[in-house]
Amino acid sequence: MTELQTIKENFKSDLKKLRILLIILTLIQIGYMIIIFADTKLWIKLDFDYKANWLIWTLNLIVAGIFIWFNWTKMPIKKKTKTNNTFMILFLGIIGMWLWIPNKREINKLTEK
Repeated sequence: MTELQTIKENFKSDLKKLRILLIILTLIQIGYMIIIFADTKLWIKLDFDYKANWLIWTLNLIVAGIFIWFNWTKMPIKKKTKTNNTFMILFLGIIGMWLWIPNKREINKLTEK
């Protein structure tokens, strides 16, 4: 396998890991939202005793930081697009991360460059 093929495979592998990380974050936030609406006593206990809202917020910031780092260091796109993607991730949060993650067609297009 040539060096270029290795780089392409690593890029695809990194995007798969980011997608898995985003799925985990999404499931955590959906679970937390279900708890908020389904069991108020449990929600109050989680928030006041265990500071769950701060933990989820911190996890969200860490994942957003990873996405922004990947966007600026690994993505073969123009600087203007990187800036737009960064603002999208920062201001739209988890929805912005889902909008940012490339699909299979976009991944193939990026690896051709």
